[in-house]
Amino acid sequence: MSYRQIWYELRANLWFSSIIYAIFAIGLVAFSYWLDFTVQVEQHLPDMFLTNYELTHILVSTLIAGILTLNAFTFNSILVVLTSFSGQFSPRMLLSFVSDRRTQHVIGIFNACFLYVLISFFLLSEEENGMYVAIPIFTVLLAFLALSNFVFFINHAVKWMQVPNLTNNMKNESKKTILRTLLKDLEPYRTREPNHTEKELNEEEAHIIASDSAGFIQIFDYKHLISEAKKDKIILRLERRIGDFVTEGIPIITYWKTNDTSINEFKYRKLIYLGPKKTEVQDLEFGVNKLTEIAIKAIGNDDPSTANNAIYQLTDLLISISKVTRFTPYLTDTDNRLRLIIKDESFDYYLYAAFSQISVYAKKDPFLTTNILEAITILSQSVPQENYSCCWKFAKTIARGYTEGFTYAYNEQRFYNSLKGIAQKTGNLNSYEEFEQEIKSKMTKFDIDETKKDIFTKKAPSS
Repeated sequence: MSYRQIWYELRANLWFSSIIYAIFAIGLVAFSYWLDFTVQVEQHLPDMFLTNYELTHILVSTLIAGILTLNAFTFNSILVVLTSFSGQFSPRMLLSFVSDRRTQHVIGIFNACFLYVLISFFLLSEEENGMYVAIPIFTVLLAFLALSNFVFFINHAVKWMQVPNLTNNMKNESKKTILRTLLKDLEPYRTREPNHTEKELNEEEAHIIASDSAGFIQIFDYKHLISEAKKDKIILRLERRIGDFVTEGIPIITYWKTNDTSINEFKYRKLIYLGPKKTEVQDLEFGVNKLTEIAIKAIGNDDPSTANNAIYQLTDLLISISKVTRFTPYLTDTDNRLRLIIKDESFDYYLYAAFSQISVYAKKDPFLTTNILEAITILSQSVPQENYSCCWKFAKTIARGYTEGFTYAYNEQRFYNSLKGIAQKTGNLNSYEEFEQEIKSKMTKFDIDETKKDIFTKKAPSS
C-alpha cells in the first residue's frame, strides 16, 4: 500500500489512537512509580497529600470497575445508535464517525484511564512502600477526566448524529479529501494545450499493460507515473478510473514509445494500487456518492428534510470541485511535455453523479424535484461560465423527467421560477419560454391520460 493508503486506514481504525494513548498511560504509570517508590516524594509533602496502602488499594480497585463500566456503557449505547443510523442513512456513516478526530481522542482517553488504573493496581505493595502520593492523586484526576470524557462523548455523539451536522461533517470530510487529491495529485501537472493530443497518437503503435491482479483501483501515483514516463520517453494513457473494478488481464495502461528501447512494464503496474474496496483517498465520485446515498435513503424513509439537506450539501461540494480543477485529461512533466492522459472527466460528470439518482427517486415528488432545481440554480450562480451549458441541460433533463403535475400553485411557481433562473443565468432565456410550454403540455397530456385511466378502471355501481 502507498503511504496515503496506510494513513487513510490508520485514521479509519481505532487501534492507532488507542495505542498512542496507551503508551502515554504507561509513561504516566512509570512516572508515578518513580515518584512514589524511587524519589519517595511523600517525604517532601504535607500529610494531607499522603495516603496509606489500604486506602490507596481500595481507591484504585474501586475505580477500575467504575471506569470499565463507564467505558462499556458508553460504547454499547453509541454503537446501538450508530448501527440504527447507518441502516437508516448510510453504512459509511459509521466509518466517518470512527475516523472523526474527536471520537478517536475520546476513546483513547477512556482506554488510557483504564490502563493507568489497572497497571497501578498491580504495582501497589504494602511491603515496599506504605505511603503513596502520586498514584492516588493521578488516579483521582484520571477518574475526573474519564467522567468529563463521558459527558463530552455523549454530547459529541448526539450533536454529530443530528442530520444537519451529520451531512455537513460528511461533506467537509469529502471536500477535504477531494481538494487534497486535486490540488496535490492532478492540478500541478494539468494543461489544456499539450504538445500532443490523443488524436495524434496512432492506436496501431500502442502497447498494452494489463492488470496482474483483481480489485478496485484505489490510487494512481500520478507523480511517479509522469516521472517514469519522462525517463522512458513515453506517453501513457490510463484506461480505467479511480474506483473501477478490474480483474487479471484487463488493460489498465496504454503507452506509446518514441524509440525502440524496452520498457519495464512491471514498475508501472506497481504505481497503480488495487484493493478489496473503494476508498476516498483519490476517488472524487466516492465522496459525492456518500451524500447521494443519504439523500436516497431519506427519500425511501419518507424523510424529505434529510434529503433536502443532503442535496444542498452536494451543491456546496460541487462548487468546491468546480473552483479548483480545470477538467482536462492531459498531464505534463516539468518540461511541459505530455506524459499522461487520464480518463476524461468534466463538471457534468460529477453533476450527473450527484443528482441523477436522486432525481430518479424523487421524480414523483414535486417538492424534492423543485429543491433539486433550486440547488442547480445556486450551482449555476457559483460555477465558472464554462459550466453553464451542462447546468442548463441537466436542469432540462430533470424537468422533463417530472410528469406528476402540481397540487399546489406555489410549488408550481417555484418549479418554473427555478428553471427560469437557471436559463437566465446560463444565457438560455430565449429558449426558455418554448421549453416551458413543452413541459406544461406534457403535464397536461399526462393529467388527461390519468383521468381516462381512472374512468375506465372505475367500477360500475351495483344495481
